[in-house]
Amino acid sequence: MDRRGLAVFRGSFLVLVTTACVSVQSACQYPAATPPAPAAVSPVPAAAPAIQLADGTWRVQGTRVPGSRRCGEWLVRLTSAGGQLSGTVSHARNTAVPIQNLMLMPDGSFSGSTPASMSGSRRAPPSTVTGQFSGNTVNLTFDSERCAPRQGTATRRALGS
Repeated sequence: MDRRGLAVFRGSFLVLVTTACVSVQSACQYPAATPPAPAAVSPVPAAAPAIQLADGTWRVQGTRVPGSRRCGEWLVRLTSAGGQLSGTVSHARNTAVPIQNLMLMPDGSFSGSTPASMSGSRRAPPSTVTGQFSGNTVNLTFDSERCAPRQGTATRRALGS
């Protein structure tokens, strides 16, 4: 095949590919006159009413695991203000690390996590906090990558006290 034949072949091939793309695209589009069929609607049960936390703070403290150098004292501080839940985690003498993705469920359960952090030369491992509110009491589980999950309980203190 000479250069001229190759150029004709390329040109014909490009026209063929372009025509195929245009015809396939138009075949895949809905005609403008017929709207899409409505989606089937199934009944959905009503969501449970959300728990209403009173404004206040909960401080859950844990002690060092005997014989362990890595599983020291810890503190989880949860705060409810204006319907928003926030919290921090402190490991031993490290500064408070904000709990991220802190989600409060309608039944009063919650979960969140903290990333690994540094305070001076001390490294705090990532951790997760899960728990359940019941009235003015919170029961929670604190879990870090270095230690077994540990539990604690606290009672709400009003903000400002």
